[in-house]
Amino acid sequence: MSMNDFAAIARCYDRFVGADYEKIIAFIDHALKKHFPDASLLCDVGCGSGTVTLGLLKKGYDVIGIDGSIDMLAEAQNKKSGIPGGEKALFLCQQLPDFELYGTVDAMVSTLDTLNYLTDPSDLDRLFYWFRNYLNPGGILIFDVNTLYKYQTLLQHYCASYDDEDVFLSWSSQFDGQLCCHQLTAFYKTGALYRRCDEEQLQRYYPLEKIVALLKKYDFELLGIGDDYSEDAPCAETQRLTFTARKKDVE
Repeated sequence: MSMNDFAAIARCYDRFVGADYEKIIAFIDHALKKHFPDASLLCDVGCGSGTVTLGLLKKGYDVIGIDGSIDMLAEAQNKKSGIPGGEKALFLCQQLPDFELYGTVDAMVSTLDTLNYLTDPSDLDRLFYWFRNYLNPGGILIFDVNTLYKYQTLLQHYCASYDDEDVFLSWSSQFDGQLCCHQLTAFYKTGALYRRCDEEQLQRYYPLEKIVALLKKYDFELLGIGDDYSEDAPCAETQRLTFTARKKDVE
């Protein structure tokens, strides 16, 4: 099993991730209406199980979702079949940092630690290159990264278990100051038995200065940095920084 492929937890990801999807979708929608009111086509980079992608589809956007996990994209495909107009959502299996679109888009979003899963700094640099390459002039980029506070305080020696009707998940994390290793074990009920799936995931902490430097390098105007998909300023206990930026028209 490859690193970070989410095969072990794709089926139960939405139940245990603990994300406030409605808050994330509302923030993105508000930011686009504020900074690019004519935005219509957007790409969700690292879309996972497609919850954010399809939530933005419901808001009236044309959406493309990209992810490297076949199992997570299978969940996204299943979800879109139950949504009116879901057939309009396009999901592509492509391994980050490199991805390819059929043309440019008005906005790109990348949520829930996608950037932290790129543990090679050169891969992160490459991802910003593609952000710029596929955004229309004036296009909006919205993404998040985990803070050092979160890694040091919540994930340094994290251990938890989650129990649901048909799955039991064990999750432990260790942070060494740069890299955070997550060990996950899921037990899925199959009849009278349980099937065990194991996975190791790795994330890297990226400081604020690194992200700001990449935005500058690839000619993005930083519009704001918020506390976890809000317009509140980050504080000492912020767990997730949310960046909103605009591609400068320098061509």
